[in-house]
Amino acid sequence: MQPAEYHTLRAVEDQHWWYAVLHRLVLRALLEGEVPAYGRVLDAGCGTGGMLAFLSEHHWGDLDGMDASEMAVRHCHERGLMNVRLGTVHELPFASEVFDAVLSLDVLYHDGVDGNRALTEMVRVMKPGGLLVLNLPAFECLRGAHDAAVCGARRYRSCHVRSLLESHSLQASMIHYWNAWLFLPLLAWRRWSHRQLRNRSEAASDLKLSPMWLNRWLACAGRMDARLCRWLHIPFGSSVFAVARKACIQPGGLKHAHEG
Repeated sequence: MQPAEYHTLRAVEDQHWWYAVLHRLVLRALLEGEVPAYGRVLDAGCGTGGMLAFLSEHHWGDLDGMDASEMAVRHCHERGLMNVRLGTVHELPFASEVFDAVLSLDVLYHDGVDGNRALTEMVRVMKPGGLLVLNLPAFECLRGAHDAAVCGARRYRSCHVRSLLESHSLQASMIHYWNAWLFLPLLAWRRWSHRQLRNRSEAASDLKLSPMWLNRWLACAGRMDARLCRWLHIPFGSSVFAVARKACIQPGGLKHAHEG
């Protein structure tokens, strides 16, 4: 991301409605996936630490974070998240098979990230039966100035996410879009912002805090939207959310998917 966007992210992510919805989605995925509260969880590409801080507030025990940006790591340390280190998702600085769950939240879509290399590393550090929680921006038609500001290189559809997971022997238990209710307004905004963009260095993200009353209302609407998207399989949204599990190895070398 552009350096200024890390300061913006740190300033808004603890209150912004969109992050509030995403954090709840991740927490529910960990609970439904039966990841123990004392289990070891890695946020691979943790940014300025909002997800880790949220899990810590909910008494999650053993948390690690990693980001390729020195500025992001510094923000994490300043907020007391000392188990965050500098590194790349292409070569995670951790031993093999040590994490009960790995989070990858809007990381694979960034410029310079090879999704296949990153997933190979995430699978390597996960324990057999471990959980991967993945969130990615959806639909290329939603590309706009925001993507330029955060160096977003690609957007995904659910079918592409499923194929990507399967190619790394990960069994998806859930894949769904979310933020469908704002799809059309966002489409109009992003197309307009893309046309207005003359220089990528001048691009700014959509991360802005609304008045508190509106932010609360948007968070409530966003949570309801996410539930409906999951249960009704609504075929569009601004993001795609996925949960997948690494295969276990049975005695004799046979692999099977752990049913959570």
